Amino acid sequence: MARKKQEKELQPNIKVRLDRRTVITVRDREKLEFWKSKYPALEVLEG
Repeated sequence: MARKKQEKELQPNIKVRLDRRTVITVRDREKLEFWKSKYPALEVLEG
């Protein structure tokens, strides 16, 4: 018998551009604030 796959509950990801080349994905607002302290000019692309 085939079993159904369980769906994972994924957190929404936030795409962030740190500088003109570097784009990262962070999982939550707490991590976003961490990166904002290191890169004050960061830009949120999605999320």
